[in-house]
Amino acid sequence: MNRMKSICLNCKHYRLDDIHSGVCRVEKKGDGVYPMKLNGDICDSWTDCGQQYYIRKGWIKAKSEAGQEAV
Repeated sequence: MNRMKSICLNCKHYRLDDIHSGVCRVEKKGDGVYPMKLNGDICDSWTDCGQQYYIRKGWIKAKSEAGQEAV
């Protein structure tokens, strides 16, 4: 069975901001700001997001293709 890597992109607590990064909604700092994470980052609070991973990958692919057309 193919096991997914425990990276931010397939974590339940991760929210994408752009095609390369997002924020971790678990590690909220005292000033109310979520820390920025790259899609490939790893942390101890990882939880599998299931189907949401494929939705995120599709969103990234669509944004990447749209960016290439604008150039």
